[in-house]
Amino acid sequence: MKNWIAGTKVNALLEANSQKIDGVKVRRTLIDYCGRYQKIYPFEILEDPLEFLTNKVHPDSKYREMRALLSIAAEEYCFSLNEIADALLDLIDTRVLTTDQAKKVINHVFEAFSCNESPEHFLPREDAYLCKQLSAITSS
Repeated sequence: MKNWIAGTKVNALLEANSQKIDGVKVRRTLIDYCGRYQKIYPFEILEDPLEFLTNKVHPDSKYREMRALLSIAAEEYCFSLNEIADALLDLIDTRVLTTDQAKKVINHVFEAFSCNESPEHFLPREDAYLCKQLSAITSS
């Protein structure tokens, strides 16, 4: 997988604020970001896991079911679906993200966008969007 995040403003933002990032808030922001991708390029198999991740209550039985759905999606014959499912698997398994984990999730989403759009179209737009979302977290 290409390192899409290298050289982006969001990468610089994460690096500059790596010591003061609230990993719980970053996780929430990246769950919402995966939801943004889902709204643009929807996959039915991701609807329930995204709803689960968006809600605050996490019963263990539901966790296993949603994780199983994401594991199936990660193995489907659609590269962009695989990437979003991998991002969501990282998010479902980790409650507090490190800077490196956040970069990994973002890179999965950027890789998914690259399956549908040219880098010239999606990268500046998504970089600006994420910078706006994450700067609100890092500046507080």
